[in-house]
Amino acid sequence: MIGSVVLRAAIFAVAFVCAFAVFTAPAVAGRVALVLGNANYEHTVPLANPRNDAEAISDALTGLGFEVFDGFDLGRAATEDLIRDFARAAGDATTAVLFYAGHGLEVGGVNYLVPVDAQIRDEADLKFETINLTDILQLMERENRTNLIFLDACRDNPMAGNLARSMGTRSAFVGRGLARVDTGVGTMIAYATQPGNVALDGVGRHSPFTAALLSHIATPALDVEIMMRRVRRDVMDQTAGQQVPWSSSSLTGSFAFKLQEDPPVVSDTPQIAALVNPDLSDAPRQETAATSLDVRPPEPAPAPLAEPAPVTDDLPDVAVQVSAKEIAQRTQAELNRLGCDAGVEDGIWGRKSRSALERLSERAPDIVLATLDPSEDLLRQMQQLEGRICPLVCAATEELVGDSCVQKTCPAGQRLSSKGACYTPQTTTSRSNSRPTRSQSSCFQFNGQTFCN
Repeated sequence: MIGSVVLRAAIFAVAFVCAFAVFTAPAVAGRVALVLGNANYEHTVPLANPRNDAEAISDALTGLGFEVFDGFDLGRAATEDLIRDFARAAGDATTAVLFYAGHGLEVGGVNYLVPVDAQIRDEADLKFETINLTDILQLMERENRTNLIFLDACRDNPMAGNLARSMGTRSAFVGRGLARVDTGVGTMIAYATQPGNVALDGVGRHSPFTAALLSHIATPALDVEIMMRRVRRDVMDQTAGQQVPWSSSSLTGSFAFKLQEDPPVVSDTPQIAALVNPDLSDAPRQETAATSLDVRPPEPAPAPLAEPAPVTDDLPDVAVQVSAKEIAQRTQAELNRLGCDAGVEDGIWGRKSRSALERLSERAPDIVLATLDPSEDLLRQMQQLEGRICPLVCAATEELVGDSCVQKTCPAGQRLSSKGACYTPQTTTSRSNSRPTRSQSSCFQFNGQTFCN
């Protein structure tokens, strides 16, 4: 009897350990995240949602296999310590994520994250009271990997007004929101709203940006750039178009927070329950059950992996990784194909290419632009367009004839000006010399008479 009780206890312990192993999601190697949420500010107006936002994002990333370094309502010293730990852990990582919710400042094109103990009275306090976002980006971009930054830090900040007043004539250097930051290769930065604008803190538990991010971050096989398009649409719908999330990307490959659906778990609980609860009224069967434990049960067949969930409303991912210059070059080629005149297809993304992309966005409402930089997502959208999208624009000295520009002609005797107008050139007359021409003959006097040849 005692042996039977001990046997049942051992089986129950094994079942408990196996169940714990099944339902505990281990961290995926190579994925690290830094999550910061500041709400209870000591020297300025506190915020309602940043801590809730950061805690929810931290839980979501942990469930997706990230090693998360999170901190909530931290002062500057504690924030620096957490950033240092994150940077060390990110040394061998293939993916690094930064999420920040709270107050932020932009001064002279530089973005600063504001800890809860920051006291900013003038420009000199920026260096000693805040965290320079560029310093974190440089730590993340030291290695060749995928870096993703999400900044829900564009809320209205009274510190900006105080700082602007202290700077006097230089107050124009203080922006309302955050400034756009140039990214390195393999980095994407997502802002809660457009650069220079102020985002909403939200009336619920989460800000509009974080709420939309949470609703899509765990979608299986969803590329992060396509995810940002969905986040943008949700925030615009929720705020009636007042807030438009913005992103700047130089990613060279696809990335999904969740690669595929979890495979179905085949549980052995019914078999274990049968052994744990034998029929005590039948002694021979009990002995048979105990004896069967000495025989190793056959291993169950592995469960088939689930197929990635199809993304029905977006375009397929580009399988081959390409460089940022090649993406820019292919985007220029597509702009030229669509008649938007991006100029030379050299992969140098300049003012002419951005102007061409602006013309395309004005005439192709299905394309939603968060930035005027080229990306794989943008390239895939453009490849689905057919025919000429941008109308043909002729030079001032040309006129549209059919589908081509032809040099203008003027009537005989007229010329074409640089503005495309025909004009009659003025005839110039030479001015006559008022001085009489000197005679070619020579004259001389002799004995009071004049003789000429």
